[in-house]
Amino acid sequence: MAIHKTTSRQRAVSQMPRPSRVRELAAREKSRADVIATSLEEDIVLGRRHPRERLIEQDLCDRFHTHRGDVRLALFELEKKGVVQRIPNRGAIVRDLTPKEVMEIYAVREELEVMAVRILPFPVPPTRLAELVKIQERHTAAIRNDDMLTVFYANLDFHQKVFELCGNACLIEIIKTLEQKIYGIRFYANAFPEALERVRRDHIAMIEALRGSRRDELIKLTRQHLRPSPEAYIRAYERRFGGTSAATQGST
Repeated sequence: MAIHKTTSRQRAVSQMPRPSRVRELAAREKSRADVIATSLEEDIVLGRRHPRERLIEQDLCDRFHTHRGDVRLALFELEKKGVVQRIPNRGAIVRDLTPKEVMEIYAVREELEVMAVRILPFPVPPTRLAELVKIQERHTAAIRNDDMLTVFYANLDFHQKVFELCGNACLIEIIKTLEQKIYGIRFYANAFPEALERVRRDHIAMIEALRGSRRDELIKLTRQHLRPSPEAYIRAYERRFGGTSAATQGST
């Protein structure tokens, strides 16, 4: 009877997780990291964390009852979105967008979003208009209830649905990417009731322009809807960090 010896290499291979197990572990790790990333995004949007604030890994591990691997993956994802910045020997901080950077991002956003509404086909199907009305009802109710997190998500949903009407997947994705980069200024844009009321009115006017196939009006609304947000952020930035000229030095 032959006796087969098991080598150390064979033992190591036999002890490795099976491919399905590897995928399961990876999915679990990603899920934890997603929860952390989403929570940090919401903190930033709601003004709980401010530009230049440090994101200390051990504090996040304690908060989310997890290990540094999950936290680092979450911070990496937020860095890719442009929400978080890593500084050598200091760790991660909430990204500090200068007024110059904000104006550059919004200049590009404006042209891309106008492009989206310029190429969307009319008439808009009634089912798509009904979706927008339903989202806006949720947005309006959230404003009334001072539920700022729902205001944020309903606003994102509304604009995503509008831009999806253009049918250009590449354009939609680029608009979404740029939108993510300015999550950190949302708090400043929504800090006052009159600002939220203006957003609500703009949304309703956009729905009516879509319903009536009034493209020129929709383009005008798209441009005017974007402008108050960077202005509010820049005013807050200058109060906190100094004038625009000093803040923009060294920015790229």
